[in-house]
Amino acid sequence: MTGPVDLPIPPLLAAKAAAQIQTSKTDQTAKDFEAVFLTQFVDEMMKTTGATAFGGEKQAEMWRSFMSEAVAKELVEQGGLGLSANVSQMINAYTTGSSAVKGSKP
Repeated sequence: MTGPVDLPIPPLLAAKAAAQIQTSKTDQTAKDFEAVFLTQFVDEMMKTTGATAFGGEKQAEMWRSFMSEAVAKELVEQGGLGLSANVSQMINAYTTGSSAVKGSKP
């Protein structure tokens, strides 16, 4: 009985796999950035609801930030404001050294 065969991974295939991993990391970073932005946005909106929506002033202080973060993350998963696509494009442009805007010169 022989062991598993070690086949070399073609360099092009390895490069493509590495690019896909980098793209998924970039997309996740962009989504995380949008979630942080939306958390602040939603938190400011929730401040206008008053403390009674959370059961009182102390409860409002404690739970509003958690609720804001949860709502923001769900908004991002549902498509968000579209910021993550732009942020991802900018990160890719920065890492490749190219212009983020098509047709513009660096």
